[in-house]
Amino acid sequence: MKSMRFVPREWKWSYFSAIFACGAIAITLPLLLNFMQPALLEPVELWTVDLRFQHRPPLPVSDDPTQNQSGTVVAFDYDDRAATAYGLGRWPWDRRIHAQVLDLLSKSGARAVLVDLLFDHAAANPAEDKALVEATQQAGMVFYPIALRPAAEGERGKLLPFPAPRHLLQAEVKGFGEIPAVADITLPLPDLVKSARGLGHTQRTTDRDGVLREVPLLYAFKGGFLPSLALAAALRQLDVDPASVRIDRGRTIRFKPRKGEEVVIPIDKQGRTWINYAGHWGERFQHYPYSWILDQLKSSPGQASFPDRFKGKIVVVSNLTTGSGSRVAIPFEGDFPSGEIQLHLLNMLLRQQFLREATEFESALCLGAPVLLLTVATLTGGPWLVLVGFVTILGSYLLALQQVFNKAGVILPALNPILALSFAPILLLVTRYRFVDRERERFQSVLGGFLPPQTIKAIQENPQTIPRLLAGRTRELTIFFADIKGFSSFCKRSDPLQIQRLLRDYLTAMTIILRGYGGTLDKYMGDGIMAFFGDAEPEGGGEESEERRVARNAANAVRAGLAMQKKMTELNLRWLSQGQEPHLIRIGINSGFVTVGNLGTEFLWDYTVIGPEVNKAQRLESAAEAGALLLARRTYALARNQGVLPDDLPPCTFALKGIGEETDLYAVPAELVAQLAVSLPYQEEVEKVESQIS
Repeated sequence: MKSMRFVPREWKWSYFSAIFACGAIAITLPLLLNFMQPALLEPVELWTVDLRFQHRPPLPVSDDPTQNQSGTVVAFDYDDRAATAYGLGRWPWDRRIHAQVLDLLSKSGARAVLVDLLFDHAAANPAEDKALVEATQQAGMVFYPIALRPAAEGERGKLLPFPAPRHLLQAEVKGFGEIPAVADITLPLPDLVKSARGLGHTQRTTDRDGVLREVPLLYAFKGGFLPSLALAAALRQLDVDPASVRIDRGRTIRFKPRKGEEVVIPIDKQGRTWINYAGHWGERFQHYPYSWILDQLKSSPGQASFPDRFKGKIVVVSNLTTGSGSRVAIPFEGDFPSGEIQLHLLNMLLRQQFLREATEFESALCLGAPVLLLTVATLTGGPWLVLVGFVTILGSYLLALQQVFNKAGVILPALNPILALSFAPILLLVTRYRFVDRERERFQSVLGGFLPPQTIKAIQENPQTIPRLLAGRTRELTIFFADIKGFSSFCKRSDPLQIQRLLRDYLTAMTIILRGYGGTLDKYMGDGIMAFFGDAEPEGGGEESEERRVARNAANAVRAGLAMQKKMTELNLRWLSQGQEPHLIRIGINSGFVTVGNLGTEFLWDYTVIGPEVNKAQRLESAAEAGALLLARRTYALARNQGVLPDDLPPCTFALKGIGEETDLYAVPAELVAQLAVSLPYQEEVEKVESQIS
């Protein structure tokens, strides 16, 4: 085989494999780094998520696009001015003030009130607690928080019982992952627990960089699950059927409102969900300072407008007085009042604006696709195309990260794909330089193992044939299967050396015939042979040209089958003369559209065909009589028109395994095989193959 001059589109497989190996190495390096030093990369990945929050437009919080603030969820803030101007004093305030607030909100038509304040110990004056409990009972829609300490790694063996089981969710649980457990809890006063509409946790654990991005919506207790304060309120407001709650650990929390579609909340393997912050503090939710409320109640116009102020709204009561309310960092603000988080969680749950992490498939696609595109650029162009491709692909991926986050709420991985894409051009350019002047002879010899001689000759004359041959494509081909009847029984009663000698004689003779008729040898399957015809000829030329190609190759496949049956007669005579038993083969041939190409990997190449027509050809072979051929209708018609088979062959019906009863099949019995004459259309190639094998 002669050496060939390098042309950009004529990469040999060794180069092709090396280029893709570079891509694989570029992909593996960030994964390896992430495995060895997760603490190094995780903060950077989270920082990229923060950037996406910062560059995303505010989320819609109202069905009315002209409204910038939610009409459903509002905040009621205890503020410093109320303490000073109205003589409420330092925090904690008299609990009768909270009772008055609950009465006020209830009379104003609030749908629910979430009190983000923990009343876990009795007041010095029992009258304060009594007033708060009575106001809670009368309102009938107040939700209180509990404090908890998550169980550490060594404390998760036994679930903690919950003192008020009516506030727990019952759920069907499946899957793998974790719903966090609890080591210790702090509840509100017992009478508040009894009178509350619901209880929920407000546990907020920041990431290692101090930013709050995710929260567990559920904590596991003995006998059920405690929802977060926002989730407890949302379940009530959505009128969720308690029996519909399902937990797929590591994936989702699902529940079905009595009216509406099922709600699906994504969670990670630690049971956490991302907080989809709607915007900066005070921008997306109306805040009512307590001092402003008191001002309104002092004036007649304010009193007149107040009865409907909170009608139909969910109100979150929180403490913003100096030194009392807690604050936390979020992706786009470093000093964020923690009570505001309940507003964002409620909006997220009620409007189903959830964020989710990329699936394993999506992550793999993000990691591999940019490197693959750059690899293609390396294969199709020069170094400048690689560099331009790198800048273009990197910019496109950064844009895709933001757009997918904005539009679909999916957090695609950023750091690993960017690292892989950064490693790739270095590796690819070095490899390209190393291979750019090498000849292609070794690659062609690899193809020669399974392509027919005339195809190898075409490749030698025009190496541009290679990419077309290897690319997956759909073509109408003729599929050929053959095997030895009763070979399994023969193997049971024969020694290994005898089996080896027989297979070598049989497979060698049959392969020579197949390749001589232009067949592409697909594989050996023990005593079985799979081949196909017509793949190596160029495409194009119109429908008539394609039909001639299919007819020609169908006829050659039938000729090969006839020649193989005749060859078996010669082999049987030889085996009998050597004291061995004779064997018969059965052959099935079908013509139809299949997928053809290199369907393997860079580690194991598999130039093959797949599809229903392939399965049918194999079933035809299984149904064929020993010493005979069984053909599909189209194969018979094509071969008949080429003069290979007689016109009066009668149709027959067979039950094909996995397919059903097939009519209009055509059997070529052993008697007819013996009568038909066949000639080799590629005699020179057959002689060449025989000389190579001998």
